[in-house]
Amino acid sequence: MPLNFVLRLIVAIVFAIVAVIFSELIPPLEGINPFTLKILVTIAAALLGFLVFPDLAARITRMTIYLFNFSVNRITSEMLNQILRLPRHNRSAFEPAPQVGGISLQRPLILDTSAIIDGRILDIARTGFINGLALIPNFILLELQQVSDSSDNLKRARGRRGFEVISELKKIRGLKVEIWERDSGGKAVDEKLVKLAKSLHGKIVTTDFNLNKLAGAHGVLVLNVNDLSNAVKTAAVPGETLELKIVHIGKDPKQGVGYLEDGTMIVVEDGGEDLGGNLKVEVSRVLQGSAGRMIFARKA
Repeated sequence: MPLNFVLRLIVAIVFAIVAVIFSELIPPLEGINPFTLKILVTIAAALLGFLVFPDLAARITRMTIYLFNFSVNRITSEMLNQILRLPRHNRSAFEPAPQVGGISLQRPLILDTSAIIDGRILDIARTGFINGLALIPNFILLELQQVSDSSDNLKRARGRRGFEVISELKKIRGLKVEIWERDSGGKAVDEKLVKLAKSLHGKIVTTDFNLNKLAGAHGVLVLNVNDLSNAVKTAAVPGETLELKIVHIGKDPKQGVGYLEDGTMIVVEDGGEDLGGNLKVEVSRVLQGSAGRMIFARKA
């Protein structure tokens, strides 16, 4: 005889006994024989115990176990997040957050080489759009030094400009710039940046498209200077008429390329024949991405 059937039968008998006992408390009903009423109540209780209660109890048990496990996992996860929020794994969870330059490490901005060399981060900081703690990892300084020592004149100038940007950032009120000298692990620079940002719950400031994607894949917040630049540009819409100068030929010899004052590139269909001249064009479509904004147009 199946165990499940035996258990159901036992539960049914228990329910029937309880029903017999409590049926004595039921007041007499007019037109119904008291003995018949007791029999009906007992049978109903036995059926409830045999058919319904075991399934209901099993579901309640499963739900209780699920809620218990969910609560334990959630509490454990929150405790681990609090403990691992900061980089020193041997530190008590009740100790204050570590500090750099007297400032607590709470979601710092972490600058990469591309953002420093680009230079626009300096203008953004001067407007007050970013403040708090900005960290420049030591391995970023080493990479910047390599660029400054390049045999290529343009790269060398950009590297030196990067050091000037750092110097100017340190002068901005409300922004504390510090050098992070601890090793964050990882081999490649991008990998080190992502690991550092995750350990400090910080945000990476960059113009590097690939780093942007890598950080996003690891759940790290990124402040892409190109995205900000695109966001504040005047939005061109299909059908809008613009005037620009065709400065060079596109990938297709028939295409002409011009630029708006904010640097947005416009590719003009059949504009190659007007190289060096000014044209009125009508916007046909706009492509937007982290690498920048590109507008396609045709002659108006």
